[in-house]
Amino acid sequence: MSRYPLGPYNPHHEVHVGWDRPLSNFFLIVLDPHVDEDTGDPIVVWLGADDYATEPDVDRVLQEASKWAVVPHSLRALLLFDEQCEGMHSHSDGRLQ
Repeated sequence: MSRYPLGPYNPHHEVHVGWDRPLSNFFLIVLDPHVDEDTGDPIVVWLGADDYATEPDVDRVLQEASKWAVVPHSLRALLLFDEQCEGMHSHSDGRLQ
């Protein structure tokens, strides 16, 4: 599994995209850590894991992510590499180049 943090447009959000090997899909998660779980849901968007739906289209995930954060050009290639190497240990250390 890989997970890459992105620079959110809203400073109250955390935005991550990645490849989930067990579910065999890409994902986007947008969190608002300031929301108290007892009074609301800190998950703003969870594409690729909501109701265990799969999201095999990396471009759809990145297009949605671009609504919430700055998406580096190199990210598409990293995610596709993660998908291709799913049988190996992930190379991801969370840093984008």
